[in-house]
Amino acid sequence: MRLKTLFSLVVGLYCSTSTLAESWADMHMREEHNINSYDASSFFILHDSDNSKFWTRADILSLYGIMNPVDPTGHRKEPITPAQQDQVYRRICELMDFDHDGSVSLDEWLQFNKNGLQLPDFGYGPGHHGDVEYEYEIHHWLKYHSEDDSEENLNHPEDIEHEELFHHMEHKAESDQQKNIPTKFRVQR
Repeated sequence: MRLKTLFSLVVGLYCSTSTLAESWADMHMREEHNINSYDASSFFILHDSDNSKFWTRADILSLYGIMNPVDPTGHRKEPITPAQQDQVYRRICELMDFDHDGSVSLDEWLQFNKNGLQLPDFGYGPGHHGDVEYEYEIHHWLKYHSEDDSEENLNHPEDIEHEELFHHMEHKAESDQQKNIPTKFRVQR
């Protein structure tokens, strides 16, 4: 009886972890685009930022949300180094740039998918494409707020952090603007 129970538990755990595992691409589409069902062509076209029918280095880095060294959303705390960007780009090219031209064509992407292969998870998160405002809006505002919300309703930690970041950026912009004024024209205090 105990052996049978143990066997059932092991099989149940194996099945639950192996069948429920979500691919990085599925997680990316769900979290970043609110899309739960898509095909390989749609995925490619969505991430071909210049409609060239190729994923360039910029497209690949953008897909993984590492185009900018610092994550504007604050989700990734450590800056991405150029070496890490190169590693991601090179790995994607190794996997699917079959003609070695430094980009991934739609045909190469479709072949990669047809072979049953999946995009690797490099551990950099879901691939945030946008700036601070865009990411705040799709990951927080649209889930928890409405256009009719008053300022009193903006009391979640994410709202407060976003407001503080906005004021910090506003202050920095004003400070940078002051630096562009020649000293002789500045108001002396």
